[in-house]
Amino acid sequence: MIKEFKFGGQTVYNVTAQQLSDMGFFQSDIDAALKAQDITDVDFNRRLAYLTDSDPLYMEWQYDKTDTKEKEWRAKVAEIKARYPLPGE
Repeated sequence: MIKEFKFGGQTVYNVTAQQLSDMGFFQSDIDAALKAQDITDVDFNRRLAYLTDSDPLYMEWQYDKTDTKEKEWRAKVAEIKARYPLPGE
């Protein structure tokens, strides 16, 4: 699903690649929109995971200043990046 597709002054919301193809858009433009949507989705999921999972660990590390807490925080960040890889990573 592509949440927002802009092309030539037109904007279409919440459409599938097939629907865009049926509307007559070029496949190369559809592919570019799908790639951009993938990046947007990964970015959103990473930000949410950082907020809920790694930021609390970061705050604990800032409070404790121990190597153990730093390692826990950095491991969680690495796990989030592995869970939500950017296209091409």
